[in-house]
Amino acid sequence: MKNPNPSLIRFALVLFCISVTVLGLVLAKDVLIPLVISVFLAYLIYPMVARVENWGVHRGVSIVLVILVSLLFLSSIVLLISIHISTIELNLSQAQAQVNAKTDSLILILESKLGMNSHSLDAYVERISNGVFASWESQIGSLFSATTTTVFQLFILPVYTFFLLFYRTKTAHFILRFVERKDRFIVVNIMREVSLITTRYMGGLLIVVVILAILNTVGLAIIGVPHAMLFGIAAAILNLIPYIGTFVGGIIPILFVFFSQSDPFHMMVQILVLFTIVQFLENNLITPGIVGNNIKINPFAIVFSLLMANLIWGVAGMFIVLPFLAIAKVIMRNVDSLKPFAYLISDKGVERHKVGIKRLRKWVKRKAGQ
Repeated sequence: MKNPNPSLIRFALVLFCISVTVLGLVLAKDVLIPLVISVFLAYLIYPMVARVENWGVHRGVSIVLVILVSLLFLSSIVLLISIHISTIELNLSQAQAQVNAKTDSLILILESKLGMNSHSLDAYVERISNGVFASWESQIGSLFSATTTTVFQLFILPVYTFFLLFYRTKTAHFILRFVERKDRFIVVNIMREVSLITTRYMGGLLIVVVILAILNTVGLAIIGVPHAMLFGIAAAILNLIPYIGTFVGGIIPILFVFFSQSDPFHMMVQILVLFTIVQFLENNLITPGIVGNNIKINPFAIVFSLLMANLIWGVAGMFIVLPFLAIAKVIMRNVDSLKPFAYLISDKGVERHKVGIKRLRKWVKRKAGQ
């Protein structure tokens, strides 16, 4: 009997381990999602905790004080947003009437310009409209069914964060016990780099969100969009989801204007221009200047990770995946056997194919000189 190929056995074992891991992540998501979020929150507030500890305050007291101050700050923001949400009055039946009126005008234009059958178009659009609004109402109702789980996850976040910070030294010693003495220096360097870069990265993301919230709010207020602060903050938070979040953050005020205004198209174009400008500034000036260039991940790795994270943990996974990739890249580029994977998800190797402002300027000059 022929012996099985060891490489095939190893490959099958890896696939089995990956499948079991993914299954475990899906089944335990209600517990693991707040735990992972707490890890990033711990990195975010660690500098403040360390500073309070340096003043001679007990570690546990320092952590509790910083968490309480953070919770007070977040509660103020949530209260402010809740007040704004309570002032929004958009009746779904009125919105559907607005949509039907606008689609009737569009159907007439299509019939006069392209010769399409207005009766067929009207019936098709009405079915879509009724389906969308029926789905919307059912989704709003389903939000309340998840209240218990959501309250548990929000309550457990500060608890997880406290213990992660309180036992951070013990956790480091726990990790070191898994490696041989000759490799401990490398592992210590990895943990220090992960801590340093992730803390700066999370702090930089927070600053970027604040700046984007201000830019979005001011821009929407100048345009005249109602509830500009609410839409500005929401778009800034959604921007944490690469690519998709920017689109969703921009489309929400556009849809609100479309549903609530009798003549919305001029304002919709202004909103589109605003978010295009803000996105350009964020990609080329704000994020590179604040977050830095320590973590550079190629778009393919980001998009693939977003889809997998959404498949496993839904929207929460899409928020989590980019900081996770940042930590994973730091670890992989410090381990010889994992360096190829760090190179794979990085943006290196395609420098001569990139299209940037400087390269575009050189191309324009070269074409102008011909």
